[in-house]
Amino acid sequence: MKIITSIGDPNGIGLETFAKAIAECDQNFFINNSLAIAASPKIIEDYLRKINFPFIIENDFLLIDGKKIRIIEIEKDYEIEFGKISKKSAEIALSSLELATDKVLSKEYNALVTLPISKNAMHLAGFAFPGHTEYLAMKDGAEDILMILFNDSMRVALATIHIPLKDVSSQISKKLIENRLVNFNKSLRYDFAINYPKIAILGLNPHSGENGDIGIEEIEIIEPVIEKMQKSGNSVYGPAPADSFFARNDWKMFDGILAMYHDQGLIPMKMTDKQGGVNFTAGLSFVRTSPDHGTAFNIAGKNVADSKSTLKSLIWAEKIASNRINFKE
Repeated sequence: MKIITSIGDPNGIGLETFAKAIAECDQNFFINNSLAIAASPKIIEDYLRKINFPFIIENDFLLIDGKKIRIIEIEKDYEIEFGKISKKSAEIALSSLELATDKVLSKEYNALVTLPISKNAMHLAGFAFPGHTEYLAMKDGAEDILMILFNDSMRVALATIHIPLKDVSSQISKKLIENRLVNFNKSLRYDFAINYPKIAILGLNPHSGENGDIGIEEIEIIEPVIEKMQKSGNSVYGPAPADSFFARNDWKMFDGILAMYHDQGLIPMKMTDKQGGVNFTAGLSFVRTSPDHGTAFNIAGKNVADSKSTLKSLIWAEKIASNRINFKE
């Protein structure tokens, strides 16, 4: 497989976790896969020297622990300012993202791994999207995307993504929930090679509405969709009260969990594996993964960032791309 990585915000921890992930990655991974990063060699050199990380840049390649990563150069230069929200650093991140995205859209690469960006900085650079997910959907012309965050234990999809909590209930509809469940079921089969996925749906309200006493969304919206999906032969169950669902470890009986809003699903997911989560965008024509953390400006440049999530993102980019090739209806 051919995997390309965007650089993310060069003032954050992205390049550090990437370099560490390469060093930790099994050599066999590089026998079966080729990696590239959309970046300026000067920026990579400045960054890795400042954190005292061993590397070699030779021609168009970054070498780490004998492993070669092709550098696809972006025509921008920048001196690293660790931890700083900067329009210039965001312009680097955006140039890298645009180039890497074009490479996967043109089929030169099978998968894209995006390193973390600062949304505040990106907005200074004129980036008009809430995050990577929405930008990639626009570039791909994809209407039905689904954010799935997962680790080795749990897969969580989100009914709503980056919106204020006060707006969640108004966004929940039968059409939305059915769309999310159909796409989640397809991704579990197509991307994760689970032939007969079993999906749990969490309730929106405390105690899943307590039979309408604490909210009616479960009765009027979520339950009818579950019944419709079950009649179509899908293994979907719920709506489950989120607190007891996770506290009693009921989640272990399911291949996937559909959460109604961001924190409802991602807090327990991240607690099961605090460093190894992967963000995956289902519904794109290409594979896209990313580490499930941000730029972590508070520790940038200190060489203390954990690379497990970035390493998992690289490994799963290859796995999902392979699963898609091998998928049989």
